[in-house]
Amino acid sequence: MSRRSGPADSNGSIAGEINSSGVVLKELRETTADEGQEVADSSTTDKLNTACSRRICIIAKLQSVFFPMKLFGLYFEDVRNPCEGDFSNRRMSIFGKRLYQCLVLLVLWLNFVKTLASFWVGSYRDAGSIQLLAPFLWFLQTALHASICFKTMHMTTKKSSLKSLLMYWNSQPNFDELVVESCMIKYIKRTLMAAYFLIALNLVLYAVVLFVPSESVQPLAQALVSPLPINNTAAKAVCFVVFIYCSAAWLMPFAIFSAVCLTLIHQCYRLRKTLRLTASADGLPRVKILRQQHSSLCGSVRKVDNLFKFLTLTVYVTNIPLVCFLFYNLIFVKTNSVTTQVTLAFWFVTVSFMMAGVSFLGAQLNNRVSRIVLH
Repeated sequence: MSRRSGPADSNGSIAGEINSSGVVLKELRETTADEGQEVADSSTTDKLNTACSRRICIIAKLQSVFFPMKLFGLYFEDVRNPCEGDFSNRRMSIFGKRLYQCLVLLVLWLNFVKTLASFWVGSYRDAGSIQLLAPFLWFLQTALHASICFKTMHMTTKKSSLKSLLMYWNSQPNFDELVVESCMIKYIKRTLMAAYFLIALNLVLYAVVLFVPSESVQPLAQALVSPLPINNTAAKAVCFVVFIYCSAAWLMPFAIFSAVCLTLIHQCYRLRKTLRLTASADGLPRVKILRQQHSSLCGSVRKVDNLFKFLTLTVYVTNIPLVCFLFYNLIFVKTNSVTTQVTLAFWFVTVSFMMAGVSFLGAQLNNRVSRIVLH
């Protein structure tokens, strides 16, 4: 009996062990499935959060540039929920901001027409001074810059070049590699600091020319205010307020142009460096990812070119003759005013720097993109 019961007991114990092992395996599978589901849910949530942060990243980080542009009527938006990609706008808010932008644009063009009328009315009608040509071209450039910003710097229509660029960046799967956030913040801060410094220095020189009672600066002050009377304090105060908007329209578009171009140039450098390391390490699986990054960079360059093509055209069309007239005034027009010479020299250096900066950044960006070779 004991010999018969032994195998039965052993079989029963073995069956029990098998059953218990099956239960343990079942529980382990269920636990693993639950953990896998939790990991999948957490990874999905992380991806969604990353996507949301990616969508809001560019709009949020560019707000430091957009805010002063909105303040001076060069840019407007009323995005309800950029994190979810909702670019719908409130109509009344759009109407008010667009109306303010139209008023700023009207004031800048009236300022240009005022200077244009000085060739036929006022003290310059018979004098024919070449000193009036520099303010004439500068006011033309500021009015054109404001008109270009009115057309492109908004995110309300599908034809907006700025919205097209930002949405293109947000749609790229390799967004983090395409636009490095820390790099973009660094370049935005640097270009904004330079723009604020030049605007402040320009306004200080304007204030000295307009409000310092000195006969030596009267010709330049008259050229800026003409055909309005130079002895009228109210006229000079109104002109100074207009000059604030002119200075912002002159330099703020160049600030956002420089920040975007410097960011893409830096990313082209990083991509080329990564390609060299990948080629030396024989990392063939990464070639497909790098090709996608290169394709995204090429698309970004095309979008940036479409956004800033009229701005760069205006810089060359107006700045080339402006540099010539400023150089002529500095060399051949005799004046005893140090303030006048410093103001004209500041304009000459700033305008030359803008032309050189636009040329250098555009050439560097296209050169860096074209030099990236994918085998």
